Amino acid sequence: MKIMCTLMCRGWNSLLLLMLMASITHCYAGQLYKYKDVNGGWVFSDKPPETEDDFETLAFSKDKKSTSKVKLKYTIDTDGYRLQAHNKFYAPVEVEIVNPETQISISKVVPAQGEIDLFTLKNKTSQLKFRWAMGDPNLKPDNYPYQPPFDSPKGHQITQGFNGKFSHTSEYSRYAVDIAMDVGTYLTAVRAGTVVWVKDDYHMSGTTTYFLDKANVIRVLHDDGTFASYAHILMDTALVKAGDKVAVGDKLARSGSSGFSTGPHLHFSIIRNIGLKNVSIPFKFVNPDGETYTPKRTMFMVGSVKP
Repeated sequence: MKIMCTLMCRGWNSLLLLMLMASITHCYAGQLYKYKDVNGGWVFSDKPPETEDDFETLAFSKDKKSTSKVKLKYTIDTDGYRLQAHNKFYAPVEVEIVNPETQISISKVVPAQGEIDLFTLKNKTSQLKFRWAMGDPNLKPDNYPYQPPFDSPKGHQITQGFNGKFSHTSEYSRYAVDIAMDVGTYLTAVRAGTVVWVKDDYHMSGTTTYFLDKANVIRVLHDDGTFASYAHILMDTALVKAGDKVAVGDKLARSGSSGFSTGPHLHFSIIRNIGLKNVSIPFKFVNPDGETYTPKRTMFMVGSVKP
């Protein structure tokens, strides 16, 4: 069975909208088990061990309602009310807003964990039209050769590459890759950066519309303004949190099949902000011999080794 998906994301007045598309209805059981196999390796499964060996169950809870990390606030000014944009993300965000008095639209970049002045109004109003997207559009990608996003010595096959006809057709997923891998495979940082988004609170997968926004995702911001996005991670396995600094090869989480997905795999992409939209961009991996290559369907990838 081919394991494929697409992931869409756009920052507006709400947090990230995650959309993952696949073809076959499939759903994991709500209970997950963690135990060691006969060789002492950890196993993550929706089925308990056949023997009566010790095991743990991984509990899950309903999604918590999120609150926006990009907010507008007023401060009193000598000329009226100064409107400010506050950004609680560990990444810059671009904000576009229409001045309700002049009807002129402006766009500004709010630094990570920072705030900026937008404009001053004579009268305070709650009727404000604005949107935002994560990332600084003024930064340009530097064609960095990325390490594989996992450290398993086992080869893993790419089941869908760039411009995949199955589902990699939107701006957000056009240059994504789907890599088939067993549940519980360690996912690793492809480049040094800052963790800016972690979601690992969901336990199931399926292909009905209910699962469109349920995928667990980790995002890492790089120096050139791009983000590495790791989707479908296994519930409760994130080893990092927003704000953490990671180096190449650092373990981030374990692979799974959360959200809109047909089976265990990693949906990986490099994202940047263009025109107040997060879009995927082409990228290359580097193999153990130091040679770069464009990921293509049916290729087998070998895991990275932490320097």
